[in-house]
Amino acid sequence: MGLRNTKLLRTLMQVAAGGLVLVALAGCGRVTARIDTHRPTDPGTPVRVEAGATTTLSLTFTNTGNRTGSFTPRVTVWDGFNVRVGERNAPNVSVPAGQQRTVTWDYPVLAPGTYSLQFSVWKQDNTLLAQAPQEPQRLIVAVPAVASTKFGSGDRVRTVQTVNVRTGPGTSNREVTHVNYREHAAVGAQGRIIGGPDKADGYVWWRVEFDVGFTGWCIEDALTGATGG
Repeated sequence: MGLRNTKLLRTLMQVAAGGLVLVALAGCGRVTARIDTHRPTDPGTPVRVEAGATTTLSLTFTNTGNRTGSFTPRVTVWDGFNVRVGERNAPNVSVPAGQQRTVTWDYPVLAPGTYSLQFSVWKQDNTLLAQAPQEPQRLIVAVPAVASTKFGSGDRVRTVQTVNVRTGPGTSNREVTHVNYREHAAVGAQGRIIGGPDKADGYVWWRVEFDVGFTGWCIEDALTGATGG
């Protein structure tokens, strides 16, 4: 073998060796994560929320590995009977090595009671990398919704706008049927409160017995106090 061929072979061997090293290094990529903080945080001062409302949950974590990773942050929710009632994920969150990310969720709290939470970060949705707290902790307290205290039973009211009068609280209930009811209650119609309040479809509803003879549910926004018997 000539000198030129010998040098060429040596160079190729060095390049090949270097390539093997590079491949080996590439194969040593490490994906790890650390949870830095989460909200709510303190079980001593849990977040108080009205049942039926939403509350914001958040998780901040850092990619502590040596390469960019794809992570799935998650929060799991249990009720006061230790029954899992909810879970929120943020799949495929790409984070460079050493960088931090924060994800948030709007979580609806549907019923009164206490709720325990646990936050976690996963790799490809099946490998747990970090979790906090280590055991689920009570971080949300949902209190019963107070619909309204604007009126009381027996209060006199009048309408301040034309308003549909329905057989039940909620826009899906049909309107009342009465000879004096023609598509809506007119502005200035008077009556007295005989039921409510109730919440449905984003409105507060009151049951009103109108002086003209029909009775049904009206939205609070269409009513004001009135005087007289």
